[in-house]
Amino acid sequence: MRLFVNNVFEYKKDGKLIECERVLWMNREKDAVITISIIDKKALPVRKILSELEQEIEEGKVLKLEFEPYSQYMVPEEKLTTNELKVRDNAWLCIKDIVDLEPNIYDPHERYQMIKEVCSKTGKTKKYIYKYLRYYWMGGKMENALLPRFRKCGGKGKLKNPKKKMGRPRLTAIISPEHVGVSVNEGVRKIFDEFIRLVYLKVNRRDSVRFTYIEMLKKRFNIGMEIKNGREIPIIPPGYKVPSIAQLRYHIRTHYRRKDTLIAREGSVTFDRDFRPLLGSETRKAAGPGHIFQVDATVADVYLVSAEDPNLIIGRPVVYVVVDVWTHMVVGMYIGFEGPSWQGVMMAIENTAVNKVDFCADYGISIEQEEWPCHHLPESFYADRGEMESKNADSLSKALGIKLKNAPPYRADLKGIVEQQFRTLNVTVQPWMPGAIKKEYIKRGGPDYVLDAKLTLKDFTKMMIETILHRNNYHYMEYYPLDKAMLRDKVKPIARDLWCWGIKHDHFLKEVHPDIVRLNVLPEAKVTASREGIYFEGMYYGCGELAEQGWFVQGKSIKTLIAYDRRSVNHVYVKSHDGKSFIKCNLLEKSSRFYDLSLEEVKEIRHEEKINKALYNDTVQLQKEVELSAKLEDIKSKAEQRMEDLRDANLTKTERKTGIRQNKKETRDRLRKEQRFELNKAKQNEANRETEDRVATIDSYKPKSKIAFLLKIRSGGNEHGYESK
Repeated sequence: MRLFVNNVFEYKKDGKLIECERVLWMNREKDAVITISIIDKKALPVRKILSELEQEIEEGKVLKLEFEPYSQYMVPEEKLTTNELKVRDNAWLCIKDIVDLEPNIYDPHERYQMIKEVCSKTGKTKKYIYKYLRYYWMGGKMENALLPRFRKCGGKGKLKNPKKKMGRPRLTAIISPEHVGVSVNEGVRKIFDEFIRLVYLKVNRRDSVRFTYIEMLKKRFNIGMEIKNGREIPIIPPGYKVPSIAQLRYHIRTHYRRKDTLIAREGSVTFDRDFRPLLGSETRKAAGPGHIFQVDATVADVYLVSAEDPNLIIGRPVVYVVVDVWTHMVVGMYIGFEGPSWQGVMMAIENTAVNKVDFCADYGISIEQEEWPCHHLPESFYADRGEMESKNADSLSKALGIKLKNAPPYRADLKGIVEQQFRTLNVTVQPWMPGAIKKEYIKRGGPDYVLDAKLTLKDFTKMMIETILHRNNYHYMEYYPLDKAMLRDKVKPIARDLWCWGIKHDHFLKEVHPDIVRLNVLPEAKVTASREGIYFEGMYYGCGELAEQGWFVQGKSIKTLIAYDRRSVNHVYVKSHDGKSFIKCNLLEKSSRFYDLSLEEVKEIRHEEKINKALYNDTVQLQKEVELSAKLEDIKSKAEQRMEDLRDANLTKTERKTGIRQNKKETRDRLRKEQRFELNKAKQNEANRETEDRVATIDSYKPKSKIAFLLKIRSGGNEHGYESK
């Protein structure tokens, strides 16, 4: 590598800089080069062998610098101050006649004679001449290298303890010299730091510098106390005897970084949200359509009325919007009265997968497929922690392979694209919404926006659909960061054009049947199936398909996972292991009292039943059970007493157990006669009484017991009482 005048090269050893030199003069015929160190403040020109230096550069032992170390002095004349120009020009007048005497000036003996003559002509000292010669040589042999080094004056970064006040004097200094003020020394700085830390930098207080200054004067610079109206009032010296508020502000500005001050006063979360540098592009976080969908919800600035009775004001709806980060396309929405929760996010995610032509047709809006070609799921959803941290969202990740990302708390700025959609949609629709909340309505005496409400939920939804269609198809995004490929294909920064272009080139979209999406956004529960059916929250479900598979057989208990809709308990869905199929089960007849109810209503009914049961048990059932016990005890006691009175002590146990069957038969016959039915019995009884007076009594026939007959035969008698031969 060839060297040239003013080239700068450096020597390094083990990664550390040892020397850095500049080429001042060279002669290839004599193989000589003159260099000077730009590191050593007392350096002088040194003669070296040119070929050896170039060889070292070729071998990498010496590195040639590609930049100019003294480039800060290459400034136009108009940017220099009068004082800087004066110093530079005076120095140049002293050395301009000798710096061109090359190479003689690089010889120490000749240089000494030259400097001696210059000193005698100009009256300057030898030290002065050497100083500016070094400036000139080290700085690249240019006049501006002689500029004064004012920036190195004053001991930058070093604390000073001046004996008199520095900086601008007070206005009152013209009255008296003692009014000039006080200087800020080490002791005053410590007081400043103490109150800056205790007051000014206290988080979430945002106290002003003036408040901090007053507190400091009150507690550190008072010279006594005075009682006024029963209160102790600090007495402080005159203002020129204490540090000024300007000195406190200067101390804060010079000793505390702006970033550290903001973090201490506002908190790290607020700093990251409102004060952090904005150097990147949120759009470029995604690599194509469907890479990231942002989901968020907000309460709409409008009051609605009931569709059944317009006289009823039903409040402000909640708007959910799903936006594709790469194209800024609104791919899904939901408007209802589900507060920011998983229930609302579930509906918005389901809407992203449905056909928008059918969706718009439900609201009487006719569109073509290309006007809203969004019926896909993304690679990942980005939402607030509140919604996506729910266990209900886990199925999206496990079954459909969708990543779920959550924003940190209080960091809505990290979902800037969807947040901006809310603002834009609100600004566009607000002039057309009776019942909208406006700033002028908040003024005292202003109109009541609540009473202006006229839109139903369906009306408001139609307005939002029309606005989204307009924004997706016609809104020109002036500040969208188009890349070279888009510019080459002349793609307009319109959401639909970007969507179509991205799908043709590279996208991350997934097509999933809406029923499978609904299945995996519904909440899940682990339940048990027995012979009575699938038991869930006090209700029983079943279906023919599971019955054929033998789920409801006695002795077989199956644990399974179901999905359910909290809004209606009429059905549950038994999920497959992969979450991509299901079996629909209906509410069984035994649980029909819960038909068409929500899960919350079922829980409320069951809770009320439990309360009523507990109350009935405490107030009625226990007392009645005690009464029943007392009655049964009385019957038992009477029976025992009667038995005790009528017991034949001569009968043995065997004799008592003999003839039980005959006794039972006789008792049965007697009960039959006593309990037989007789219709029109009252008239018959009168006729019977008349007949009984005329008819003689006849003994009734009593059949003989077979057991008694056998006993007689065994004992030696016969049927007529004769002994057998």
